[in-house]
Amino acid sequence: MNWSQTGRILLVWPKGGHILNRRLELNLLKRHANRLGAQLAIVTRESEIRFIAHQIGIPVFDNPLRAQEIHWRVGMRRNIDLRHVNNHPNLEAIRTTIHTHVPEWLGHPATRIICFGISVLALIALGIFILPSATIMLAPQWKTQSMILSISADPSLKVANLSLGSLPTYSQEVIVEGSETIQVSGSVMIPDQVAYGGLRFTNISDHKVTIPTGMIVSTLGTDVIRFMISSTNGIVVDPRKSVILNAQAIVTGTSGNLPEDSLVAIESELGLDLTVTNPYATHGGTDASVPSPTIQDLTSIHERLVDKLEQVALSELQSLIPSEDTLIRPTLKIQEIIEETNSPAVGEPGRQLSISLRLQFQSQVISAEVLRSMVTTILDANTISGYVPVPSTLVLTRLTEPRLSEDGNAHWTLQLERIVQNDIPANQVIDLVMGLSVPQAIELLQNSLPLEEQAQITLTPHWWPRLPYLPMRIQVIQPET
Repeated sequence: MNWSQTGRILLVWPKGGHILNRRLELNLLKRHANRLGAQLAIVTRESEIRFIAHQIGIPVFDNPLRAQEIHWRVGMRRNIDLRHVNNHPNLEAIRTTIHTHVPEWLGHPATRIICFGISVLALIALGIFILPSATIMLAPQWKTQSMILSISADPSLKVANLSLGSLPTYSQEVIVEGSETIQVSGSVMIPDQVAYGGLRFTNISDHKVTIPTGMIVSTLGTDVIRFMISSTNGIVVDPRKSVILNAQAIVTGTSGNLPEDSLVAIESELGLDLTVTNPYATHGGTDASVPSPTIQDLTSIHERLVDKLEQVALSELQSLIPSEDTLIRPTLKIQEIIEETNSPAVGEPGRQLSISLRLQFQSQVISAEVLRSMVTTILDANTISGYVPVPSTLVLTRLTEPRLSEDGNAHWTLQLERIVQNDIPANQVIDLVMGLSVPQAIELLQNSLPLEEQAQITLTPHWWPRLPYLPMRIQVIQPET
């Protein structure tokens, strides 16, 4: 400011600045500017600085441009007369003017006693309204709502169809396995004893030929029957000579009983030097009858095991689903045969037939929540006017077992029962009994409302003679049937 060579000094206040923000500091700035013969102005938006500047007569502008365009006017200084004034107000006159004259009867003792009595009576009246409370226990009249409803389960539905009584279902699977054994009822012939006979060998060569033990001789054709030499030592046959040796069939059974001249082939290189035949029919081969399963045995045991596994599957399915859901038994079916074995096979010998199965079953199930929602909606639509259902009293009784119809859906009949009770508004009860004695209130409630039994009223305190006059102090309770 000392360097200034002009008659006007514009001080731009920094935004958010906290310096020179006291009245004394601004006064000092103004006095210094006056000593320099200059006029001081301030540019700021700070409300506190603007207020102090106006108070001490410093012009204030919002921006420097505005300060340069107009003439600076200095605020007028107020002259305060500080001369002592000796004219004091008359306090007694003021007091007399303010306080009005009180009538003498207001200060009389009788007036005070009467006012006190009125206050006490007011408190008693207030206690009569606020202090007592009452609890009224009602037993509204109740009835049994009953209905017979035809239900169907349709797996293709997503939501229940109320008009048709159709419910959606969900499927549940389970895998079970088991085995069963029965005594076979059939029989089959199996080879028992081997056939035997004599074979005549003829040496057609010009040298001796030794017939070894165990040499095989057979028939011709497709079903070859083989015999084996049973001699223990090799037999030497001279040229143009013949020898008869004992032989027996390799396979047991009657197939070894051959007519004469049937065994003519030698299964070795000696067939070039020897000829063979059986001059007599072979004999002694026998078959024996032994137990064997039949197709009927296999079918019977299969059906028996499937029935047994169906019961196991139903039991396990019931344990898998929620306890209140309904398992539709007729929809139970075999979804997949995972494994099946039986021994012995049909036609094979064996006294017992055993079978093992591993099956996957599937059944349709109805959700209890969906069923209850549907029947509750139907019952609500048919509820007697003025009655409301009592919670947790709905009972569903199955009158017929589910059966499959031609459309593949299960159908059955249910009996629906629940308890409904008369809906008595609490406000109606309170309006009837306010301010009455207990016997009067009980008699009035019994005659005016549909009650199953007499109402019970409890007062607090118990010695209070009448029910409260305030509705909020009376509580009405209607317990569920």
